[in-house]
Amino acid sequence: MHSYIQVKKLILVGVRKNYTTKFHSGVNIIYGDSDTGKSSILEFINYLLGSSSIEVGDEITTSVKHAALEIDINGKLKTIVREIYDNNAYVNVYPCTFDKISNFHPDIYCPNFNSNNAPDGFFSDFLLDSLNYPKVKIKKAPTKASSDMQRLGFRSLFKYCYLNQDDVGSKSFLDLGNWVKATTNREVFKYIFNVLDSNITEMQQEIGLKTKTIQLTKSKLNTVSEFLRDTNCKSLDDIDFKLETIEEMSEHLSGELSSLNSEMVASNENYAKLNSIFKELSLNQKSIKSQIQSTGQLVDKYSRLKNDYGNDINKIKSTLVAQDRIGDVSIMNRLTNPASPCPVCEQDIKPPMEETHYLISPKDMLNQELASLKNRRRDIASLIESCTHKSQTLQRALIPVQEDISKIRTMLDTESVEMITPYLTQRDTLIKEIASLSKEKEAQKTSLKMRNQQVKIQEFLDNQIKLLAGLEEKLESLQASTPSMDLVLNDLGDFLNTYLEHVHINKRTGISISPKSYAPVIREKDYYSITSGGLRTICSIGYMLSILDYSYTHEMNHPKILLIDTVGKYLGKTTKPRYQELTDTKADVSEGVSDPSKYKNIYDQIITSSEKAERLGIHSQIILVDNDVPDAMVESYSQYIVAHFSSTGEDGLDYGLIDDANESHYN
Repeated sequence: MHSYIQVKKLILVGVRKNYTTKFHSGVNIIYGDSDTGKSSILEFINYLLGSSSIEVGDEITTSVKHAALEIDINGKLKTIVREIYDNNAYVNVYPCTFDKISNFHPDIYCPNFNSNNAPDGFFSDFLLDSLNYPKVKIKKAPTKASSDMQRLGFRSLFKYCYLNQDDVGSKSFLDLGNWVKATTNREVFKYIFNVLDSNITEMQQEIGLKTKTIQLTKSKLNTVSEFLRDTNCKSLDDIDFKLETIEEMSEHLSGELSSLNSEMVASNENYAKLNSIFKELSLNQKSIKSQIQSTGQLVDKYSRLKNDYGNDINKIKSTLVAQDRIGDVSIMNRLTNPASPCPVCEQDIKPPMEETHYLISPKDMLNQELASLKNRRRDIASLIESCTHKSQTLQRALIPVQEDISKIRTMLDTESVEMITPYLTQRDTLIKEIASLSKEKEAQKTSLKMRNQQVKIQEFLDNQIKLLAGLEEKLESLQASTPSMDLVLNDLGDFLNTYLEHVHINKRTGISISPKSYAPVIREKDYYSITSGGLRTICSIGYMLSILDYSYTHEMNHPKILLIDTVGKYLGKTTKPRYQELTDTKADVSEGVSDPSKYKNIYDQIITSSEKAERLGIHSQIILVDNDVPDAMVESYSQYIVAHFSSTGEDGLDYGLIDDANESHYN
């Protein structure tokens, strides 16, 4: 049994919309301008398959709520849903496509081994169980008998399935520069090729655990089935039929409600006319009241001004009377008598004191001012009379308007009762029926989830029985002919040599797989000693492709999937400055890695591998990300292209993974 994982669809559940990328069996190519989200697609797939974290750009943060991945794992469709802003949040797995997850209860898993509080265990164990791979522990220091053991998880296995942008052509490929991690990776390599010393023992233990799981699942299935029988839960067919009936009735009633609303509008012309007249009269009433109010304010304002003028007139009259009683100061000053008696207190008034302490205006000026004030008071009195008359006129005009409004309001009430009430009664009835159907639909959906849970348990049981048979077959095969490491390395070396031959590298000699590091060797030189970044790129891709190719014809713990980010790294294509510093430019020139034919030959070898899997009836998938793919190659490989992005939206292309953003800045 050749176990496999195939990615069907990546869904970024968004704020404005969902962003979806679809994939198919075989080769899938994603290419386009830099910083358009190409690498993010592989990073999301990696994260949804259990990676500990993911870095997201501003466009993702402002546009995406969480992510989902539809996969086919050994013939079973699953949808993995995971939070992207909380790496430790549980992973939800549904036994269906993304558009049907509302009909199922998910299995809930821990994303890592740091916690074991999830109801259904670890996500890594789910993937290994679904692939029918044994769950084993490997030694941290294989050469020491007393070495501590550590759990081998799916993530360790996936290192041989995913070449990210940093790993392609890197000297630290497969952690070769880290002795501790490289040691672990060598044990994982043995596990993949079934050459671990404990493989047979671990597989026997796995068969025992699988048998126990089958027994527990049977017990669980019986319990659930008995519960559903006791609660008279309908069968799936009955529930589906009921839901379809409810949906049809809901659509029919909604149509009737819509028609009723239209009839209410169409047959309500009298009401509409009366309502229009009512609104017009109301506006007229409001306008008259506003004018009455403003006229009253003017009367009040003019009255105060008239009073002010009256006060000023009285003051001037008093001044004139005082002058008549006191006399003219200028005449007194010419008299020889230095003082004159005050008519009030009979004390002597000296002219200097009068001139100093009193302001005495000439009599003619006061008379002129008095005449002016009287004229103003007379004009103001005329304005007050005019405004008062206007206010009275407006008050009289308001009375019939108010009477008309009262009549129209009565007519509207009557019209409502006679014309609208019957419609409202029908409308309320329809709304109640629709609401009742909605409640019944929710109840049926709950029953559907319960029945689907039963089906899910039954399918899980059937799958476990199938997997158990596969494990027993694999164990029998291993016991009959356990592969040797030397044979595995020789076969891999032959695959790599054939690949390099077709790519046409210079001086293709001394090709093998190192028995110490399990890494490629070219010209008798270990991989990490190669100075040309371009040659390392060709070699690292060929190594991963050789493992995939080997899995088509051998019993291995490899999911038959390969993801490669930036195939053209160091091959004369656009390379980021931080990567350019990690290669010897002279060595790249000497190797001729910028030769376009080498780049095309890599693609040809990848496609050849995929076609081989198809001929053998093996489920295989390769997802490639690249930047500036030549137009000639685009035409040749158009059937494999699943996404093409342009930072400018040229020729109607999507701007990027977040296709409704005009400018994208992805990590």
